[in-house]
Amino acid sequence: MNLLQKVKKIRTPKTSYKLIKSIGLRFSPRVFSSDPIADKHLKIIFDAARLAPSGRNNQPWFFYWIRKESKSYKKLKSCLPERNAWAFSAPLIIIACYDQTDQVDKINKWAQYDLGASVISLILQAQELGYYCRQIGIFDSNKIKDTFNISQSLNPFTLIALGKIGTNEDYMNTEKEIIGKELLPWSRKKKIDKELTI
Repeated sequence: MNLLQKVKKIRTPKTSYKLIKSIGLRFSPRVFSSDPIADKHLKIIFDAARLAPSGRNNQPWFFYWIRKESKSYKKLKSCLPERNAWAFSAPLIIIACYDQTDQVDKINKWAQYDLGASVISLILQAQELGYYCRQIGIFDSNKIKDTFNISQSLNPFTLIALGKIGTNEDYMNTEKEIIGKELLPWSRKKKIDKELTI
């Protein structure tokens, strides 16, 4: 069994029931292939995000995306700490933003929740097309806004590294610390629900 196969064996969820394929296979790798993402696939992925549910149908999300070969990709590197440098193996990084303004209540208190719904729609559609995603929460949001002149109403909330999972050779050429994290056992809570009968 090669290194990539070991990672997949450890990281692929152990499901209790037969689930939708994209949920049953989804995990978040730290090593990506440099293969580009087809434009038609990007359109499909963002369309899935567009159709997510939201409070009052506000759709308070917006996504910026940056390809690996662009000048913007290099600028983005200065907005992430060194511990997240693995993200730059991905051929594309998405900046997922939410807009908290609301015409009725002034502040949309569900904006972050709604962005999350849109992001999981994006991730599962990407998985269905054979791509993997890993989200990044630690970055300099203000620096990203300034660097890329992002609208004041939009708040960068998470970054998403997107691409095909790395090949075995990609894994073999990755830092040992990253590989150690990739080989850590993957687990989920067994019980997350309870019927209320009172």
